[in-house]
Amino acid sequence: MSTISLRSIIVNGKLVGSNFDDWYYSLRIVFMHEKLIDVIDKPIAPQPENGDEQGTNAYKKYLELYMSTKCLLLASMSSKLQRKHEDMELVEIINHLKKMYGGQSRTARYQLSKTLFRYIMTINVEVGHHVLKMISLIEQHEKLECKIRKELSQDLILQSLLGTFSQCIVNFNMNKMDYDLHEMLNLLINYENQIASKKSKGIAIVVGKSNNKMKLAKKHTEGG
Repeated sequence: MSTISLRSIIVNGKLVGSNFDDWYYSLRIVFMHEKLIDVIDKPIAPQPENGDEQGTNAYKKYLELYMSTKCLLLASMSSKLQRKHEDMELVEIINHLKKMYGGQSRTARYQLSKTLFRYIMTINVEVGHHVLKMISLIEQHEKLECKIRKELSQDLILQSLLGTFSQCIVNFNMNKMDYDLHEMLNLLINYENQIASKKSKGIAIVVGKSNNKMKLAKKHTEGG
């Protein structure tokens, strides 16, 4: 296999975070084939103290090799990760990526799932804020290559709501509404606004009746 074909393995399968283990395995195969493995495994070599021409030329070639290796490494990452690591040395980049993703993706998925499946709406929190948080958790889950089906995502959101949304939940399930999560968000916000509007009208009616009673009582008192 040619060098170009091997390089395409890591350039086409860019690191996005959750695929770190597979990416790193392929990366080491490519770098071993190109005899670059020492460049990423060892800190950058210091410039030789003796300033003879031979030593200077050798170090210049080493720096060129080092920069080529770093460029290849950065090219195998997503643009977001490139920007985050472009100012680091090679060994520092690898160690930082290991710390973020290596061997921790399973733990990250577990903790994220735990938060998502136990997330419950609390009183005095608007449904819009609550559902946006849940959508964010679901999207984070998918970034770890653990996609949650739309129906399950909907169920998780509905099950997390307060009892005041019970009628909305019944209607949603009975009518088998085929909404995506953001359409569902708008539906719940509208329902919450309707509840608030009815409560406001209810209070106004009660206050109005009380005032009438007070006026009537006052009239009887004056007449008496």
